[in-house]
Amino acid sequence: MPNYKLTTVFYKYKRFAAGWIIVYAIVVLGFYFIARGNTYLIALWIAIMVVPPVWGALRSKSIFSLRSWDDRKLILTPTYIQVGDEKYEFADVQAVAIYLGGYDGFSYNSFDQDTKHKKKGAYSVNGDDNVLAFRYQGKAQSYEFYLSDFDSYAAICHIIDSWKNSKKSFVLKEQFSRDFIRKHVRIN
Repeated sequence: MPNYKLTTVFYKYKRFAAGWIIVYAIVVLGFYFIARGNTYLIALWIAIMVVPPVWGALRSKSIFSLRSWDDRKLILTPTYIQVGDEKYEFADVQAVAIYLGGYDGFSYNSFDQDTKHKKKGAYSVNGDDNVLAFRYQGKAQSYEFYLSDFDSYAAICHIIDSWKNSKKSFVLKEQFSRDFIRKHVRIN
């Protein structure tokens, strides 16, 4: 059996993003109290209230975004987990929980039986809704990571299978079953 290895990126939460949101809320409230009765100031208040959130939502790197890519890499193998320069031997990991939301570009139709969506239409996955949490020497570690394509998804599945066989406390939740994803990869 080949020794699978997945190197990917993960999110960190911006320390000051919540502060920017609070400053924005104060500015919007301030303009509301200043603009009462003045039509031009009310129009400016509405613009200040609408434009920044729309701009923040459309732009990938916004001061309003609560998370950004971490500079370190997340490396997963059957024998260790590495975050940047810190290496955690899997033999010393006490418990693992993992949630797989899919890989970037995975698309599916809502008519499929395996999906949780009730609306009609086609959907796709961004690949950034995957979470790895583990306990190492009594400390909990949690990482929200990115799967770029089907190959990285297949690699994490093989790594997860080897982790399951280790008889450690293990929790796995998958948004889509593996058969469902493989069926759609064959179709496309």
